[in-house]
Amino acid sequence: MNKTDASSYSDMNIQSPDPASNSKDSLPPLSRNSLSLLCDSGRISPSAWSQALDFCGFRPDGKAWLTYWRQVFLLGGVLFFLAGIICFIAWNWDDMQPFARMTLVGVIVASAGIGSVAVGPDSRPGQALLLVCGVAMGPLLAVFGQTYQTGAELWELFRVWTVLLVALALVGRQAGLWFAAWLSGNAFIALWLGRNLASPFDAFSQFFAIPEWLVAIACAILLWEWAAQRAGQKDSQSWLRSRWLPRLLFLDLTVRTSCYLIEGIWGSYKWADAWQLWLPHQIVPYFAVAMAGLAWWWYRKKEPDLFMLATLLGSGTAVLLAALAEAELFFGLGVVGAFLFWGLLVTGLTAGLAKMLLHLQQVMSAEEGKKAARIVHLPRFLGRARPGVSWQMLWENLQAHGEALRDDPAPDAKEPYSPWYIKLLLALGGWLAAVLFMCFLGFLLFETLNISSHEELTIFIVSVPVLLLGRAMLAGDKLFSRHFGFALAIAGTSGIAIALFLGLDSVIAACFVLAALLVAISVLMRNVAYTFLSAIGIVGCVAHGISYLIYTSVRQDFADSARLDIALLLPPVWWALLSLALTYFCLQEKRWRGSMRGQTTDAWFFGAYTGMLVIQIWSLGLSYGLGSLLDLPLWGSGGMGLGAAAGVTVMIIFLTRKQSLTARAAGMASVPLLFVLGWYLPGAALALLGLVMARQMGNAVMQGAVLVYFFAYMVFYYYNLAVPFSAKSTYLVASGLVLLLLALVLRVWQTKSSIEEAGRA
Repeated sequence: MNKTDASSYSDMNIQSPDPASNSKDSLPPLSRNSLSLLCDSGRISPSAWSQALDFCGFRPDGKAWLTYWRQVFLLGGVLFFLAGIICFIAWNWDDMQPFARMTLVGVIVASAGIGSVAVGPDSRPGQALLLVCGVAMGPLLAVFGQTYQTGAELWELFRVWTVLLVALALVGRQAGLWFAAWLSGNAFIALWLGRNLASPFDAFSQFFAIPEWLVAIACAILLWEWAAQRAGQKDSQSWLRSRWLPRLLFLDLTVRTSCYLIEGIWGSYKWADAWQLWLPHQIVPYFAVAMAGLAWWWYRKKEPDLFMLATLLGSGTAVLLAALAEAELFFGLGVVGAFLFWGLLVTGLTAGLAKMLLHLQQVMSAEEGKKAARIVHLPRFLGRARPGVSWQMLWENLQAHGEALRDDPAPDAKEPYSPWYIKLLLALGGWLAAVLFMCFLGFLLFETLNISSHEELTIFIVSVPVLLLGRAMLAGDKLFSRHFGFALAIAGTSGIAIALFLGLDSVIAACFVLAALLVAISVLMRNVAYTFLSAIGIVGCVAHGISYLIYTSVRQDFADSARLDIALLLPPVWWALLSLALTYFCLQEKRWRGSMRGQTTDAWFFGAYTGMLVIQIWSLGLSYGLGSLLDLPLWGSGGMGLGAAAGVTVMIIFLTRKQSLTARAAGMASVPLLFVLGWYLPGAALALLGLVMARQMGNAVMQGAVLVYFFAYMVFYYYNLAVPFSAKSTYLVASGLVLLLLALVLRVWQTKSSIEEAGRA
């Protein structure tokens, strides 16, 4: 196994138990994604991959689907119901008696608190209810103050809310309540310091520049880590061992400190106009150095955490670039030379940062493999492995079925297995370098060379060598070469796209030609990240090409022509074909596993669905004024909902074909509702398709992204719904009650199924 392949499995902690294997490489954390990575790199066969999914519980069965939709409906029902109650109170504020206002909000707080005690505050539903109780206390205090005119200022409301949240957090023992208390405490301190200012927004803007609060964040992190280490010595599964809250606090600390230093370096910050309590502003650089040294020692030696080190190194790189920019590095070379060498500098720094992080990842994984690995508990409905499953158990099961871990991986397995935050740092550096190179090409062509005719041909001729150079460097073994090649590939592709739209008279032809070129270039590049971005671009190009075809047909008075009839059929056909293609990939994933083309196909899949989300969001923006500003039509996006409904229908038919008659009947009964939803709420149907595919593939990241999109889409929809506010509140409450009723039905169904299975056993 070569060095590149070894780096692909560095974040690992369990050795293969196969005595015949001479490989000393450890394996990644047990997840569906790690199994797919092993299969694509040739370490396990596609049949072993499929067997492993069933053994680990990554492939959802009927019971898992019931649990998943019950959780989704429960979450949506609670959010819709609470939003409806709040809107109802706001609309009827003047007509309601003070006691009625207090009663409505108080019922939410009391119900959540009593429900948490009833189901148990240590259970997941109990923790969620306790969190709802704590969050709802804020609106209760606001209603009380507005109703009885207590004269309390806004900062006093947040002070009381913070105290109540801290009390609940001490009792509830969950990170969510501490995070809510932290947010409320931030608001309280900011408003208290800015109580003499004209606007609360002024208070928050100046609150950012207080050295004392940087020290407060650092102390909060130190207290949490100290408590977590003490708890870990007694109980390794303590809730204090959760990492997301200290990571958020540390990210907040590093971002604040970095922005503070960058503003100081650039001299744009007015030190005299900022608040100053006890600590002088000049102490921040010394605090930053001390904090960085202590954090590096703690998260490298005492409590290894690669996320913290990546955040620290990324922030340090940003401050370094700001200092070099203030020193006017390369500025004496002129505009063209400055953009070129700054692009090279950013690429080099990003590649060096990635190399350092990958080395830390490999070393820290080897060190952690010598001791018990921390177990991270994810919600069951997100698709984690069933309890008690380990790599050791999995290999024993595979060996019993004649499968084993292979020593020789696929020769083209070059993509390293890295956490998302390392990939995010690489992506940010790549995009910044690509922008700098694009600016370099633009100034070189039109300022230095004084090109004033045939600009599109010149841009195309220059972009093609840049693209080919990027392809050659992407094929290299060195990290710097591949990272630099990716930036060049983006710059070259952007140049080709600009040349096409400048050179072709027809926007329709430019859209479709660019889509075809992106397909060809993606095949040529053979890079997962590039393929993902290309898939997004292809979906957008085809959608806008069809839209311009309809747009020109309407403007040219072809209302009765066959051309317009055909053009109007193209959007629903395109979205239906795309949705069905995504559904086919999701259901036939095994066909693509077992070679590196599996990762490329994954990139096509996720990129195409992301492109659909982007187009849907873009269509909403055009519907509410953006189109009149940019004159960019987007016709037929509503057909996306019908295509998504068709995809969900195929998924239902496929997934229920081996289930009970009741499950098949319930699935088919929901099909008409799906198409109604797709017609009236295309964005909701698209989100539903994404949730089904994400759960089938066990991709927690996709599930989270789709849920965030769906929440934002529904907020936008209800905000712009052309009905009275009272009707909106009624619709929200009714929607919440329907979803809660569906969750209850699924709960009863699941209980009944479990009783029947126990009876048959």
